[in-house]
Amino acid sequence: MMRISLRNATSISASATTIIRAYSVNSKIENVKCLDDGVTLFRQMVRMNPLPHVVSFCKLFKTMLNMKHYSAVISLFREMLKLGIPISDSILNIMINNYCLMHRADFAFSVLPIYLKNAIPFDVVTFNTLLRGIFAENKVKDAVELFTKLVREKICEPDEVMYGTVMNGLSKRGHTKKTLSLLHLMEQGNTKPGIVIYNIAIDALCKDGNLDAAINLLNEMKLKGIPPDIVTYNSLIDGLCRLGQWEKLCHSLLSWKKREDIGIALYSVFINGLCKNGKLDEARSIFKKLSFIGLLPDVRTYNVMINGFCLEGLFDETKDILRKMEDNGCFPDNVTYNVIVQGFLRCSKISEMAIFMKEMARRGFSFDATTAELLVKAISKNPSVLDMIPDLHSKNKM
Repeated sequence: MMRISLRNATSISASATTIIRAYSVNSKIENVKCLDDGVTLFRQMVRMNPLPHVVSFCKLFKTMLNMKHYSAVISLFREMLKLGIPISDSILNIMINNYCLMHRADFAFSVLPIYLKNAIPFDVVTFNTLLRGIFAENKVKDAVELFTKLVREKICEPDEVMYGTVMNGLSKRGHTKKTLSLLHLMEQGNTKPGIVIYNIAIDALCKDGNLDAAINLLNEMKLKGIPPDIVTYNSLIDGLCRLGQWEKLCHSLLSWKKREDIGIALYSVFINGLCKNGKLDEARSIFKKLSFIGLLPDVRTYNVMINGFCLEGLFDETKDILRKMEDNGCFPDNVTYNVIVQGFLRCSKISEMAIFMKEMARRGFSFDATTAELLVKAISKNPSVLDMIPDLHSKNKM
């Protein structure tokens, strides 16, 4: 018979107790539904002996962060420091993100000395979060200066995610040259660009109307063994559509459709590009031909086509394609109904909108941010609109 010493038994018992306590705390965190729940649980956690692991505090703060209780998270974190509760890089990164979500990247910098005081090293997540927050405040110069300082002083070795954050921040604000400079810097350094990075650069060139350079970059990328994905094609198709280069677009489509893995997705992007650029007849023609080339429209394809009809105010066609969609065994989703409701709202067809909203409620769907915004505008002009959508009051809070 195996003997277990009293010391070992005590150790096993303590470990089991710790595991049970951690499980109990995590279960309680999952049940946090409001600010009071979070604060009450935090008070319980700091009184426990031994204290819960810092991971549990991280999980609680993330839950509260997702509920947008930013100020409360700051107060509880300060209380942690005052009580001398051990902290980690993860919880400090959460605090930086918290300040950035408040659009106070300047306050986020005040967290950095806490790393140094507790001998916690900075990591790439720390500075990536900071950079994302600075760009969100449109402080492009500050973001570039921070990134340059990190690289020049070797404070942190940027990874592909950090390069992507900076390039995306620059390209979305029209700094295409700087975006491409960073791409070339990556190509010469240790961190080689992947598909995400190339997509950012290609999209920037397309938005600048420099399609030739975008296609050249696409070819360079393929020569390096990096295959394009649907995001790449989305940028190129959108760029070609906006410039009205239909011949080049059709030629490119014939070349790209050889990629079997992106068949219907590629055509969905193509149809979307046509619809967004006022080429609804061409989009409809291609949509009708899909079955003849062995491709079945999926929910995204139908949604794109429905959006095209709604943008033109063609609601009979919208209802017709919705019926065909269901007849073909492709069931509408939340996006489908939001697109239709938005179309009715934009055209002030409130009665039709109310019918579709009730159908949304029956199917368990809810409206998205764009629909909510349009509804608020409609209600402000005509308060009686609110009475036309009673079934959704309990499901959506505006």
